[in-house]
Amino acid sequence: MTTSATDSTDALPYDTHAPDGKIYCQIDGAAVHVIQNYLKKSHPDVSLDEYKDRYPGAPLLSEIAKDAVRKRRAEKESESTVQTNMAGVGDAATKATSRVVPLRARSDDYRIITADVMKLIANIKNAGSAASIPVKVFEKHEWQDMVPDIDENFIWDRFLLRDCIAAFDFEIPAYFWGHAGTGKTSLFEQYAANTNRPLIRIQHTANTEEAHILGTTLANEQGTYFQPGPLALAMKHGWVYLADEYDFAFPQVLGVYQPVLEGNALLIKEAPPEWRRIDPHPQFRFVATGNTNGSGDETGLYQGTNVQNAANYSRYGIVSKVGYLDPEDEADILEKKALIKREMANNLVDFATRVRNSYDRGEISNTIGPRELLHAAKVGGLFGGDFRAGLDRAFVNKLPGASAIAARELAERVFS
Repeated sequence: MTTSATDSTDALPYDTHAPDGKIYCQIDGAAVHVIQNYLKKSHPDVSLDEYKDRYPGAPLLSEIAKDAVRKRRAEKESESTVQTNMAGVGDAATKATSRVVPLRARSDDYRIITADVMKLIANIKNAGSAASIPVKVFEKHEWQDMVPDIDENFIWDRFLLRDCIAAFDFEIPAYFWGHAGTGKTSLFEQYAANTNRPLIRIQHTANTEEAHILGTTLANEQGTYFQPGPLALAMKHGWVYLADEYDFAFPQVLGVYQPVLEGNALLIKEAPPEWRRIDPHPQFRFVATGNTNGSGDETGLYQGTNVQNAANYSRYGIVSKVGYLDPEDEADILEKKALIKREMANNLVDFATRVRNSYDRGEISNTIGPRELLHAAKVGGLFGGDFRAGLDRAFVNKLPGASAIAARELAERVFS
């Protein structure tokens, strides 16, 4: 090999850069990415400082390694935070709190007490047999910053509450599906909030890969290291793992969850020994939400959802469809959260009911959820009580021509 022609490396015995993007070790000419790692392996008697003194100007990292370092630094600033979105039913503005997840040692010492569900959770509609169920509540713990906030105005359906109790207290994987805005995600978040359980929420998209779930190997100045993914962290530390927008991911990616849904250990073959096998923490729970039940979108409203593998969904012990609230409950939420008069809240819910019935009959191409109603109520209040204008902005203007005309006619009947 020849000596480099640059001023800073004239005295170096080997070229600085190899054709494959690596750099040459100036001691023996080996092509590597990270000099420090190579010294520890092949020349343990030569420290990095000695190497730099002996070969001033010689590169220590290849461009590939430098890119990995820059990527890691960027992730530390942004992507290494856990986004836990906490939204009440129909809440138009999502409150997102970024929380850094430290890699602490596994903890099995959650202190758990038992409480009567009626004393613990308010606003249970027609509680019935659900009122007599004792539930497990976590006392204050080291993961307190992972617990969602309690929404005092959240209204519970007793049947869905029983589903949550079965999922959380009896370790049964649960999947909630239904129209947007019906409160699927909030059900799991609010149960975790009321029982003081740490929860991590993961949004699935068409770009979700196994590495985003399990973890991946990264590099920095010291070499390569394994960054565990959210599922590995949740299983190790006993968090609730909320797989949100489940049916937006591809079925071949969701297959990674199947042994976990069966209660088995998570195996990550590329991980170092301490992360290669993760037995589920006794308090680890797996729940998920989607707009479909895995058999595809029959409505045409949820583009991007995928037909899923039936074997994956067969591993859920609870699959429940989440519908809209009762009209009285929906009006309660609008009145309290949008600070509007009850009469106007009732009118908005009346409009929503008519739209939903028209959608079921195929007369309107889209339905309206509590989230759009809350937007309409807030905008209408800002516009001096012009709730038809609020409905236009929040819902009607999103519809195609014929459906928009039909929706405006319904609004005219309600608000005339």
